[in-house]
Amino acid sequence: MATKVKYLFVLNLGFLGFISFLSLFENSEGKENFLKNTESNNNFTFSESHLVDTHKITSSRKLENNKAAFLTLQIFSDKQYDYDQNIYLAEGNVKAIVNGGTLRSDLLSYDIRSGILSAKGNVRFRKGGQYFRAKEFKFNLIKEEGKIIDSYGILNLKNVLSDLKINNNFNKIKSKNRADNTKTNTYEDGIEFVFGNIKFPGNQITRSNKSKDSINNWRFKSNLITIEENGWKTNKIIFTNDPFDPHQISFEGIDVIAEEKDDGKLLITSSKTNLLLENRTKIFLGKRIFGGKKKKKNKIEFIYDGKDRDGLVLIRRSDTAKIKNLRIDFQPQFLINRAILGKTYNYKYSKNQDINFSDLFGLNIELKASDKNWRFASVNEFSTLNTSKIFNGLRHSNSFKRYFKMPILKDSSFNIFTSYRFRAWNGTIGETEIKSAYGGFIEKLHDFKNGEVKNKLSIRIGAAKYEAEKLENIERTDLWRSSIFAALESEYPIWKIDPNNIDIGKVSHLSPVAIKPEFLLRTNISSAYFNYLNSVDQGFLKLSIGPELRLGTLNKDFFDYTKISVMPGVKIKFGKSPFKFDNAIDLKTIKISLIQQIYGPLMIDVISNLNIDKTSKNYGEYYDTKLGILWHKRSYECGIYYHPNNDAGGVYFRINGFKFGNSVKAVF
Repeated sequence: MATKVKYLFVLNLGFLGFISFLSLFENSEGKENFLKNTESNNNFTFSESHLVDTHKITSSRKLENNKAAFLTLQIFSDKQYDYDQNIYLAEGNVKAIVNGGTLRSDLLSYDIRSGILSAKGNVRFRKGGQYFRAKEFKFNLIKEEGKIIDSYGILNLKNVLSDLKINNNFNKIKSKNRADNTKTNTYEDGIEFVFGNIKFPGNQITRSNKSKDSINNWRFKSNLITIEENGWKTNKIIFTNDPFDPHQISFEGIDVIAEEKDDGKLLITSSKTNLLLENRTKIFLGKRIFGGKKKKKNKIEFIYDGKDRDGLVLIRRSDTAKIKNLRIDFQPQFLINRAILGKTYNYKYSKNQDINFSDLFGLNIELKASDKNWRFASVNEFSTLNTSKIFNGLRHSNSFKRYFKMPILKDSSFNIFTSYRFRAWNGTIGETEIKSAYGGFIEKLHDFKNGEVKNKLSIRIGAAKYEAEKLENIERTDLWRSSIFAALESEYPIWKIDPNNIDIGKVSHLSPVAIKPEFLLRTNISSAYFNYLNSVDQGFLKLSIGPELRLGTLNKDFFDYTKISVMPGVKIKFGKSPFKFDNAIDLKTIKISLIQQIYGPLMIDVISNLNIDKTSKNYGEYYDTKLGILWHKRSYECGIYYHPNNDAGGVYFRINGFKFGNSVKAVF
């Protein structure tokens, strides 16, 4: 049975692991040396109704049939029977060693004539990170069909194929009973879904972002799984990523059919898939098809883009095309608000607001390619397909990055870029537009620690030609600019709660990790020098310093988490840029950020910068403001963000994955 499955959504990840589990019960041909160098067998003979009553009998059994290949097991049990060499029974604390794993039950039987192998009563299997339990398992080796009744268990998808792969050379198989021998569950991975026209921040509460587009560990259960010659089916199967009960999120597959196609691929169909939150809220995800040659269904999504597309947009995510190392993604769009308005207000350099049919459609094309030491990316966004507005509606950027070593800077990257109609934000000036730019730069990024002090260093040296808005007005000028920039961010721990006072194993229903209250001092030193071809130059030195306080542990439902940061900054400059986008402004500022639990999982996230320079015409103005409302739980989180300064926003949904410790129970 094929076990390699292409997956589209979370549920099929669990399906992949379960298919591999079923392969355990496929026909396997034993070898003569299968039990060589294992525990020596007791000498006994079987006859009809003859009981061998030696305590904890060990036997090597080849369960043969003239129509089926044989399966070899090492069996321990209180009692063993052989009825006329046709029916074999093992009873009482049955333990069977199968491919380095352990299968336990109250009763194990095999009928040579019918080819039926069955295990009943407290059926259990464990190997590596895989663990399964069932009331009963029955499988016909001849017809290749059977059933598993009341099954539940744990899947580790990272190792499931190697753990459950049939390998006839028993002596080469070494496996621990669990992939993790600790009791602690650790936050390991996750899946993230985002909708909108902003870049979402990482998790500011856990101070980590582990969304890797995969979750490796799942718990599952099903009342009945029917095994057929070319696959399996079940009326209902449920998966959860949550290591604790009651679980906060799960996925329910209804009328699930998995079958092997003629090409050897496995096609899994779930007629209905539901997302369950807190076992109360059910979100219908529709029919899902996974694997096989069938193309993935294109996703239909909505975004809001008031800057380029007049508001609400319907997008259709097409399949990724792959040509060797090149990936190509297409995203056709229908501009709903523009269709309703009958006009467009997005092209400030075009006086014609009238539209025709082609203005109702947009298109995004993204290309990516990579090799060992280089990366290429191209983003092309068309907010209209009207040829008369095509250049007013195009936003384009290309980047080529090559990693190399150089003196002093050591591990660095060389970057070549081009851009067209690139949007930039500069403090209280607000949004500016770079019509075109091309050039290159060398960049060094380095994270390091000095004792307990964490540091981030960034250095950039380069030259580029820009056509962009002038500082005084919206007219454009084009000039070459050479530049050098350096910044050092540091984090100094002032106070941290005693680790002995934190129970890292304590389960919180509001966070995937233990929250550690702390008091930090943050500093940011940055400097830059720009030289323009018209003999104008500009430079600045900026220093920001301020505290960050984290209080609370998210173990209570009311005001049990606060993170507040205040960062005053002073900038010293000389010269003036001819461009609007890089002119050093806002010479005295204060940056304020706050995350506050309101009640239970409900939290607010606010970040904003305030101009406090009394000599500035923009004194008292806020800029780069971000407002968020979060719903933060142990196994999932979601949020809504809005950026009022640039009319942007969106929503996100994250599912957290855990590395299960040995305290995790399969039952849920």
